[in-house]
Amino acid sequence: MSDNVCVGRELRAGAGSIKAVLLGTAAAGMIFWAAPAVAQQADEASASASTESTVSAEEAARLKRLGVVTVSARRRDERLQDAPVAITAFSGETMADYNITDVTDLATQVPSMVVGRASSGSSASVFLRGVGSTSLSAGFDQSVSFNLDGLPMSRGREILFSQFDVKRVEVLKGPQALFYGKNTTGGLISVITNGPGDEFEAGGKVGYGFEAEDFYTEGYVSGPISDTFGARLAVRYRDAEGAFENSAAPVYPSPLGFDRRNQGKRGGAETFAGRLTLDWQPTDIFNLELKLGTTQNEDGGATDYLERVCGAGRTTPASANGIPPSPNADCRINGRTDVSSLPKEVANAGYRYARDGRTYSDLESNTAILTAELLLDRLDITSITSHYDFVQTDLNNVSGEAYPASFSQLADFEQVSQELRFQTKFDGPLNFLFGGFYSDADFVFNTDAYIFPVPPDPVTGTFVTFSRDNGFEGQTSSLFVEGTWNFSDQWELSAGARWSREERDSYQESRAANIAFAAAFPGGLRLDDDFEDENVSPQVTLRYQPSTNVSYYVAYKEGFKSGGFNISQTLTPAANKAAGEFDSETAKGFEAGVRSILFDGQLALNATIYDYLYEDLQVQRFDPITVGQVVDNAGELSTTGIEFDFNWLPRSVDGLTIRGAFAYNDADYSDYIGQCYAGQTIAEGCDQVLVGTAFTSQDYNGRTPPKAPETAGRIGATYEFPVFGGWNASVGGDLTYSSEYNYTDTLRPDSIQDAHTKFDATIALSTPDDRWRIALIGRNLTDELIATSANDVPFSGGVGTGTTTGLVSDLSAIVQNPKEIFLEVSTRF
Repeated sequence: MSDNVCVGRELRAGAGSIKAVLLGTAAAGMIFWAAPAVAQQADEASASASTESTVSAEEAARLKRLGVVTVSARRRDERLQDAPVAITAFSGETMADYNITDVTDLATQVPSMVVGRASSGSSASVFLRGVGSTSLSAGFDQSVSFNLDGLPMSRGREILFSQFDVKRVEVLKGPQALFYGKNTTGGLISVITNGPGDEFEAGGKVGYGFEAEDFYTEGYVSGPISDTFGARLAVRYRDAEGAFENSAAPVYPSPLGFDRRNQGKRGGAETFAGRLTLDWQPTDIFNLELKLGTTQNEDGGATDYLERVCGAGRTTPASANGIPPSPNADCRINGRTDVSSLPKEVANAGYRYARDGRTYSDLESNTAILTAELLLDRLDITSITSHYDFVQTDLNNVSGEAYPASFSQLADFEQVSQELRFQTKFDGPLNFLFGGFYSDADFVFNTDAYIFPVPPDPVTGTFVTFSRDNGFEGQTSSLFVEGTWNFSDQWELSAGARWSREERDSYQESRAANIAFAAAFPGGLRLDDDFEDENVSPQVTLRYQPSTNVSYYVAYKEGFKSGGFNISQTLTPAANKAAGEFDSETAKGFEAGVRSILFDGQLALNATIYDYLYEDLQVQRFDPITVGQVVDNAGELSTTGIEFDFNWLPRSVDGLTIRGAFAYNDADYSDYIGQCYAGQTIAEGCDQVLVGTAFTSQDYNGRTPPKAPETAGRIGATYEFPVFGGWNASVGGDLTYSSEYNYTDTLRPDSIQDAHTKFDATIALSTPDDRWRIALIGRNLTDELIATSANDVPFSGGVGTGTTTGLVSDLSAIVQNPKEIFLEVSTRF
């Protein structure tokens, strides 16, 4: 990619055993459920057979509380209880009740889901059932990807997007090959936003978070403009100071004598997001919908969420290259850490994207989604044409105020895609869904790093250690087909496959920016890599529905995620080209489930069991000595587990809802000899692959992958009751639990997130017509600081790897938000 293109884009940026017991127990549970289900068929049929569109508003609200929502996991509208898919779905109302406004907030709603920010690569860490993609690599497609109103997204930065005016969110677990454009292996988060209805409506809310001085407001206006044309406009604005403390000194001298400045509170952000939806339906059989969206988010970057964890149980931060740690640094995850800006003298001397030296992240993204539907007598035709782009620049400090280990990044992405889908509607038992998908993507990912305090380069005057320019151009083509055979009133068999072809042309060039590092960072060579791969991912599902409100299913699924070239590695001599290549990731396995509404419509109870094998799982780790990114493919990862959720609305206690969810996940590696963690000794397991006089690898076989809690769950209740003057009150609370997990890619033994419990609560008052609502919303009231990922602090150890005398590095861990309490007022009319 030419420098002119890069400059142009910068300008645009400005605008066996446990498993057997588990499966046996689950199977027995399904048989047990069948007895009451069959006995209550008549009652159930009258209680809930109607869809949301044919019942009263009161009953529709009850069904939503029961979790009976419409989903489109199979690209057709159906009740969640009818969908033979492992899915957790939330309505927009549920998200509003919990003040869920971004993807990281969803983690508390989905047991076994671990989500967090990251300071490099994809800027995201999203894991489901222990399957996800390391945040280090900007070149990986995400194993858990996103879909917005039919637009596929797989870069990871989508976790920064504001979630507002949402109709529902569907979290699909396991491989998703058939129905969503880009094939994924770990799961998919599908967001469906609201569109204009048949009547005028408008509303808004304003809120304030006391812990982070967090002000936000959002609103919408929607309705018909003519008999055939409707529009909806929704916007959201947020301005927060942040809830984390910065322990850095007001002014702290850098190793070169320049002053570094404290940046105040951490975790703040200013965000604006908007979406315009235009809907045109000139006839009963044709509909055209255009959704235009924008997001602008500026904050302190992932640096704001870093907490230092000292290596090997040390209680004092380690020195880095002989520079002692700041007295303001500590070794605990406690909401305090020392973050300071770069000296202006360093930031202004040829340091790309460094601005004035203060750490930051600035993201601007735009989406355009044009959906056309033609509804014929025997065939529905759907076309989704989309454009997606983002430009993000950031500056991160990953070592605190004493040592200047920092890097800046430009991530510039543009994607156009087209999906064409055909759904037959024959009168007979056999129907088909088929179509094709194509996308073209262009990604620029440039980095500057300042990791050693040395005088400026005598020619250029820069303090930058090395610079790296990378990127890729990629094309995805796929064809898919599924046949559905309803061979009786109760049995349905679906079978299909997606053929995918991925092509990716990657490039990379790194160079020593300062002459002092010419030997350490030789670079100067441009590497070009061409990758292409094809895959066929089949899927077979058998569903048995003995009554309207009970269904069972069993499915075999496969998934695929493209390989490519590691554009996040640091050094680029010719010998590193092979080391930068990684293979495609695949998944295959079985799942089975039951979806039920029992006891005269009082209880919705769903369960899923699964057993999947992932091959060539794409992994990557950070080397704090070379400041390099090492990419690899793990041999195999197996995941086996059970998940269930319920919603209970006892008719004997009007207004009471009791809900819960639980997940057990047994995940482990096999056939995987991978990198040691930096400083790991032979006695600590770094005893594989001898290179020279030291070992470089460890045996991961039988070990649990990172971010894979064995058990997780949620239990909660809400009670609604009348109070005074016709107003209604609502009181609710939820406990969320997760067992321990390791949060580093190399499974360092000193990086364990302990088991923890969070408590969320809401107290609300609303008018009878719900026109006005006042709510006090508390999240994470137990004030748990949860680590989701970590990388080694550069040059704070990490020496002697694979020997008998290794010294491990300190860690910079990313943590989730602390306690938050919001007061919110909303209205609609």
